[in-house]
Amino acid sequence: MQALQQYVLDPVKTGDLDDVTLAEVFKVLETTLESVYDLERFPVAVKRKIIEKFGDTVATGVAEIGKNIFIRIRGVQRYNVDILIVAKFQGIRSLQDLAAHQVACTIRNNLVSLEQLPIPKSTKSVVAKFVETANI
Repeated sequence: MQALQQYVLDPVKTGDLDDVTLAEVFKVLETTLESVYDLERFPVAVKRKIIEKFGDTVATGVAEIGKNIFIRIRGVQRYNVDILIVAKFQGIRSLQDLAAHQVACTIRNNLVSLEQLPIPKSTKSVVAKFVETANI
């Protein structure tokens, strides 16, 4: 998975989880999809973010089929409740995201601080979402 690809989350199986909990899961997954550089880091990032949000009894699994990503999460509220969500490939991100991705790669490779760069604040916030998971 490249950082420039966009995905739309589609619930396949939600068990009997309430809408608020599902919205929280979707928010974590959307944030992770927006900020992770490649599929190799994505499963680790999803697991870390889900555990931060819901505790260490949660189990996650990630599989890629074609351009789509299947995400299985177990134990969000109760141990035996499974959630299956498909992240469907939708296209390529904007030019601003492309630029932010390149700046984030430069920061990671050259150990430059985001605050040191002479770029607009609005661009820094976009870059920050890519920098956030660069070290996962």
